[in-house]
Amino acid sequence: DFPTIAVYAQKANASADWAFEGELGVPAGVNESYRELLEERVDDELHGRMSWGEAARRDGAPPIKVVGVDVNDLLHRFRAFHLAKTMSMAAITNIPRLVREQSKKLNDGFFLTRSPAALAGAFFVHPSKAFAAMDKLREVQRASVGSEDFVWNLPGEFRFLRVQDSAVLQPVPAGLWFNCQMISFPDLARNEQAWKRDFKAVEDYWVNELGAKPHMGKVWGLDATSQGTIEPFSDAAACSVYSDATKAKFNEYRQRVDPEGLFFSGLGVKLLGTCE
Repeated sequence: DFPTIAVYAQKANASADWAFEGELGVPAGVNESYRELLEERVDDELHGRMSWGEAARRDGAPPIKVVGVDVNDLLHRFRAFHLAKTMSMAAITNIPRLVREQSKKLNDGFFLTRSPAALAGAFFVHPSKAFAAMDKLREVQRASVGSEDFVWNLPGEFRFLRVQDSAVLQPVPAGLWFNCQMISFPDLARNEQAWKRDFKAVEDYWVNELGAKPHMGKVWGLDATSQGTIEPFSDAAACSVYSDATKAKFNEYRQRVDPEGLFFSGLGVKLLGTCE
């Protein structure tokens, strides 16, 4: 098959900021459209029936349901390459339709309001290593074809971005970076370990061979445990994200504003800890 690519671009100054003096092209009835979306009733498996707005604030976009069937359950029953390939292509070809539909009703640039549960791991690499990063992802994805354990089922994503020097705990310094992302629906895996093995194979190459740094809000740090399983956010990966100088600078600030360590917990302890 020939490669297929889709680009979703949000241009500067085409925002909905209140102070923007240009033409916004706000859709008619936009307030009512937002109200309808936020007040729509959805089913949350853990917390019961609630509004879309409440569900989105709690756990993100509610899962898709088709004619009353949860797509997550549907995917679990059809682990097959042709389905994975169809879903991967649909993720690209449906973007224009989703953007078109949302632009007629809403005014914020977001176009995805429903999605099955998806996994995502994103990493920053130098732009000179962009091809190598995506080529490795392609290699691992193609190797999964025919697997009875896990078949990749969503396309890879990437973006170029200019990072500013805005925070002490930013994983990469200011400059131009290439952000590569691997994504997939977990329900097309035999179990959690199946997709974690493939995600780890990609991450290992990106980090060890290309010097990648993780997007902190996604899946990263996949490593083998003493029990033989692969789990994310390992101590070894977490302690190596920031330099000793960065850790010392932030710890000085942290100890000054939070001397009792009230907010020093969870993953933050690993990120600011010393590698053993």
